[in-house]
Amino acid sequence: MVPLKIKRIAAGSRHTVLLNSDSTVAAFGEAKNGQLDVTGWKDIISVAAGKVHEARNTGGTFTLGLKKDGTLLSCGNNLRGESEVSSWKNIVEISCGWTHVIGLISDGSVTASGRNTEGQCGVSEWINIVSVSAGDFHSLAVPEEGIVMGAGSRIRGQLDVTDWKDIVSVSCGYLHSLGLKKDGTVVACGDNSYGQCNVDSWKDFVMVSAGSLHSVGITKDGLVMGTGADHYGQLDLINWKNIVEISAGTSHSVGLNSEGIVFTKGSDRYGQYIPDGISINK
Repeated sequence: MVPLKIKRIAAGSRHTVLLNSDSTVAAFGEAKNGQLDVTGWKDIISVAAGKVHEARNTGGTFTLGLKKDGTLLSCGNNLRGESEVSSWKNIVEISCGWTHVIGLISDGSVTASGRNTEGQCGVSEWINIVSVSAGDFHSLAVPEEGIVMGAGSRIRGQLDVTDWKDIVSVSCGYLHSLGLKKDGTVVACGDNSYGQCNVDSWKDFVMVSAGSLHSVGITKDGLVMGTGADHYGQLDLINWKNIVEISAGTSHSVGLNSEGIVFTKGSDRYGQYIPDGISINK
C-alpha cells in the first residue's frame, strides 16, 4: 500500500473532494445524489465541488473533474443541467456554484451550464478571461486587464465589482464575492451579515476562497485567516501552517499543505470532515 499525496482539494456543500498524486480522485461526505461516484476517474488535473447556502432542502450537489485533455467528468445532481459538460473541450479551469458550472476555455472565452434563472450563465460574450468563479446565483470572471466582470443576481450587492482593479483571482460565495489583488490585498462585496466581507485588513495574500457565509485566505507565509460565520468551527484555522491551497465549503473549510497533507475544520454532519494528516492508500 503506497500512501498518495494530495494535489488539489475542493470543499462542497456536504462533501469534500481530493485529487491524488496519481491523478485519481477521492470524495467524502453525503452521497445520496451520487456526488461521491468518482471511483475510476483518471488523468484528472483539477476538481470542483458544487456548494450551496446552508439549508436542509438544498444539499443535493455535484462534482466535476477536469482531465489532462481539457474534457470533463461529472457526477451527482443534474436537476438544472449543471452536470451536462461531456461535450466541453479545451477547458483549463472549472468552478461549481449551486446548480450551475462555469468553464474557462484555453482561448480565454467562457462557457456555462445549469440554472440561468438569474442570468448567471450569461457568459458567452466574455473574452480574454484568465480566472472564473461560480456562486449560488452569480458568476465572476477576471479578464487579462484585471477588471472584474459579473453575471447573475445582484440582490445583496455581490456584483458590485465595477470599481475593482488589478484583480488576479475571484471567488464567489452564497451572496458575497472576494477579489485578490496583485498587491496581495483583498476586496469584498455583497452580503456581510456574518462579517464574511471584513477583509479590509488582509495583506500579503496569495489565495482566497468564499464559502456560504464565511471567507478564508492564505498568506504568502502559508498561514490562514478567516472571517464570517463560525457556527461549526470552520474558522478555527490558527494552527494551520505551510498551506498552499484552501477551499471554503458551505459550513467547513479544507486546507492543503506543502507536503500534500489535508486539514479540515467545521461541520462533519455528513462525513465531509477529513481527519488531519490523511493519506490515500493505493
